[in-house]
Amino acid sequence: MKLRAAILSGLILTLSTSFNAQTTWVSPALDLAIDARSAALGCKLAADVDFDGFSSSYNPASTDSTNYNVIYITYLNYLASTNLGAVNAVVKSNSKYAIHSGARFVSYGEFEGFDSSGWPTSNFSGGDYYVQSGISYKIDSSITIGATIWGGFRNLALENVGAIGADFSLMKRWKEKIMAAGILVSGVGRQFASTGSQPVGWTPYNIQVGFTKGFNHAPFQLYVNLQNLQTWDLAPDGTYDDGFDPLTGEIVPNGKWKFGDQFARHLNVGVELSFGTNFIAQIGYNYRQRAEMIAKGMQGTNGLSMGVGMKIKDLNIRLARNTYHFAGSSTHLSIGVNLPS
Repeated sequence: MKLRAAILSGLILTLSTSFNAQTTWVSPALDLAIDARSAALGCKLAADVDFDGFSSSYNPASTDSTNYNVIYITYLNYLASTNLGAVNAVVKSNSKYAIHSGARFVSYGEFEGFDSSGWPTSNFSGGDYYVQSGISYKIDSSITIGATIWGGFRNLALENVGAIGADFSLMKRWKEKIMAAGILVSGVGRQFASTGSQPVGWTPYNIQVGFTKGFNHAPFQLYVNLQNLQTWDLAPDGTYDDGFDPLTGEIVPNGKWKFGDQFARHLNVGVELSFGTNFIAQIGYNYRQRAEMIAKGMQGTNGLSMGVGMKIKDLNIRLARNTYHFAGSSTHLSIGVNLPS
């Protein structure tokens, strides 16, 4: 069993790190943690103590038979008229495996059309639309592996491009210690068959490792996540360059700790508080998001995220706020609906 897990882990890393060819731009539907709980904790979760059907849209090892007979729906008011959504459900399961299917999308809204001479034409809309299906499989009582295949297209007026890809994950849980660790490789895919100016090539992927720890006599769990490990230096060009004083002509040394800053740009941390079986709350911190989302020297709440979740009979409702752009915070709403038996 351990050998199979090691082989799978090596295969995931080998496949993902081999795709260093030129990449296209990433779709928010594939890149963002759309569901409210993940967004509140600041990132996609590579490790989680409990199985959570909401996050199965991006992490195939996050669900099992306990999530059967529930539809998980998420909506994100991202920016202006740009909206994202996801729907997922376990369609077949037993004690060893769970097969889940669903969809993810991003709608960019409606745009005014003009011809080459500047005369208005009909309005048009745009978006990315993906369907997916995956499986999680329990190698033993503590190790779960998973893979999801997704495919779809981008449409913008008369321009289209297809896309197909996969997400992979490996997670180990120590239930008695309230602890979990995992590896997640998401967004490994390729765009093809473009019409118009839509790019083709490999889609940007994300290699993550995560660690989660809860406590027997404390009502919270800690989440530590390292993402985008396929690229060490995530800082914009010039971040570590020395400055120049135009009055004195002197070089102003850059006092930023380069290694610490580079490492922290991969790091996400979060805390989930439990107030009984039917109410939870989360807060997360994303250093990279805070460092890069600066307007006129002001950061505000950039990099901070928070959310709450509650169960009301057959409904599981979650709400989160996260800041992805200078225009303000975005709202995530997730609803899990138990179907009649």
